[in-house]
Amino acid sequence: MHASFLGVKPGMKIVDVGCGTGDFTRYLASLVGSKCKIIGVDARAASLKAAERETAREGLSSRISYRKGDAYSIPVEEGWADLTCCRTLLMHLTDPLKAVKEMKRITRRGGTVAAFERGSMNAAFIPGDERLTKMALRLGEAYVDGVRKLERKSFNIGERLPTVFHEAGLDGVMAEVQADTYLATDPRRKLRDVKDELAFELATFRETKEVSDKAMIAGGASKADIVKYNRWFEGFLKGLLSSDEKLRNDTTFGAGAMYLVAGRKG
Repeated sequence: MHASFLGVKPGMKIVDVGCGTGDFTRYLASLVGSKCKIIGVDARAASLKAAERETAREGLSSRISYRKGDAYSIPVEEGWADLTCCRTLLMHLTDPLKAVKEMKRITRRGGTVAAFERGSMNAAFIPGDERLTKMALRLGEAYVDGVRKLERKSFNIGERLPTVFHEAGLDGVMAEVQADTYLATDPRRKLRDVKDELAFELATFRETKEVSDKAMIAGGASKADIVKYNRWFEGFLKGLLSSDEKLRNDTTFGAGAMYLVAGRKG
């Protein structure tokens, strides 16, 4: 889907802004093939070091390089890229329009600027507990509202992206949506990968709990609902991680939409 949407082809010059440890950067290399040049840009030195290490391990260093910089001042010359893109970056910025304009600057005329970000379309189902299911969805909305109020960031920026791209002066803006789902029983996913994801989710939950609770309260959630849900969520994750059999028979479902938006530099 990404290949056709982005129009990738051999020989392209690509910039991945906010590349982190380079997972998406290396994925782009797999789409384009051996004849390409990709630059990953991130503000965190530790992430870039990890990206370079993994890129070398996968034998992609001849195609991918990394530079330190941020989305508001990308260290790439004007008009260099055929494609400039980002993944789950704009949702963390207070001025996404400024970042998209900077992405446009480094893209050649006729080239593409694209973003892959979260939006408001979400779904969840907790087996045997309709009330908790509805609470989870309400708390998710409260969290997004709270982050916007406290930090001026739009974690559901997806549906806003076409407008942002238009305001940045990009032409031919187009959009698609794809689902990012969680279902432990899905046999296409390796058990090890599911457990790694859940362990990461549990660690993140514990590390960010205080900040997340503050955001949900700012977004209108009650402390009682937050306490109830947090207690269930931590117990749920710990329970699944303690039993492979329980994990593979759990039908709790979650889905979030990823918005793919692209525009052309005229």
